[in-house]
Amino acid sequence: MGAVIMKRVSRRVFNSFISKTTISALPLVSIIPSVKASIPSKKGARVVVVGGGWSGLSIAKYLMQENADLNVTLIERRKTFFSLPLSNLWLGGLLPVSAFNFRFEDAAKREKYLYLNAEFSGLDRNRQRIQTNKGWISYDVLVLAPGVEYDYSSIGINDLKTTKYMKENFPAGFVSVKEQTVILKQLQSFEKGLFVLTVPQGIYRCAASPYERACLIAAFFKRKNIKGKVVLIDPREKPAVNSEGFLSAFDELYGDTIEYLNSTMVEGVDPYRSVIKTGFDEFKFDGGAVYPRTRAARIIEKFGLHDANNKQFEADIDPFNYNLRKDNQIYISGDCRPMPFSKSASVAISEGHHIAKVITARLQGKSSSWVSPQSVCYSMVNSLPEEAILSRSFYKFDDETNQWRFDSRSKSDNTRSSVLAREMYAWASSQLQNIFGSKMF
Repeated sequence: MGAVIMKRVSRRVFNSFISKTTISALPLVSIIPSVKASIPSKKGARVVVVGGGWSGLSIAKYLMQENADLNVTLIERRKTFFSLPLSNLWLGGLLPVSAFNFRFEDAAKREKYLYLNAEFSGLDRNRQRIQTNKGWISYDVLVLAPGVEYDYSSIGINDLKTTKYMKENFPAGFVSVKEQTVILKQLQSFEKGLFVLTVPQGIYRCAASPYERACLIAAFFKRKNIKGKVVLIDPREKPAVNSEGFLSAFDELYGDTIEYLNSTMVEGVDPYRSVIKTGFDEFKFDGGAVYPRTRAARIIEKFGLHDANNKQFEADIDPFNYNLRKDNQIYISGDCRPMPFSKSASVAISEGHHIAKVITARLQGKSSSWVSPQSVCYSMVNSLPEEAILSRSFYKFDDETNQWRFDSRSKSDNTRSSVLAREMYAWASSQLQNIFGSKMF
């Protein structure tokens, strides 16, 4: 596997232990309402986790496992969790939607932390408290895991009206279950023509997913005898991960159903006419899921927590301890962090465990060594029979080049097999059971 590149980081940052510092006096957003949120309290440092994706859920869980005396609160605006990782299996007709839905309340009860169904709206770093629609909450440590949003300007869309139309009609399907539902409805009513999928530039959520989705939609077309073709547009020369396995599937399983346009940039989309423009051509499509470049959730930029030199507005954090630079009371995790690790569920889970260890150690005046996150990425490439491929990645920081690279444990299994398909289900089910106490099915 090749190198993965990130912004240069000094050797000093890697080797030094960041001791407790005073809170930055940078004025961000003042807290205007004076109502305190009505939530129970207990002895122990209050750690507030904002965001209930795989990252936030894992951090809340492992914080309680590291120190059951902590006062951990998870803030999430939704009541029900939906796993976007693995959800291609739903789009491909292999699993029901119920396999991906779980209640945040169940996860909180299982691990004995507090779940608050609320919307995060403000941050006062000087007073160490956040604002929600249910009042303000003070913190000793704050963890932000808000995920990603789309940058539609990357595909030539700059007005709110067209952006809204794109989201409602040709959504990427990597941020919400609502988007997935729109894509599924398209597939269920699709009769013929071109179904377009795009792969974004930069590092995006779930590197293998656009290619897996192409395979499962093509398999769906074949099962239903739909006279359609999947057009997959990719700015890369070859798939970002498991290139050998995906290219083999495209050729051997879907030679007449998938058209892979590699080294091709999307330069513009007219969703009203269903026309997409690339550097080589312009063509009309009949359905699709257009995936623009991702960026960190806008609250990271809104509160001045982003790296001004980062094209995807990702957080300005210590890449080994995940705290905001110059502020050890704020940690930022999940898909809005800048390191070039896969933005996947498996990475979020392993990062969550590491961050929980860092926070609990620091609260005791200690430190915790950096441990590489692990990316375990199964991709289903066939449905009759069900066959999958696998990519497993670990990372290391190269002091000489100041770059992140895959370490020697990383490997890919590009030979599609039913054994890997069964492993995929087992892995997914075990991770969900670990968080919620319930399996996928």
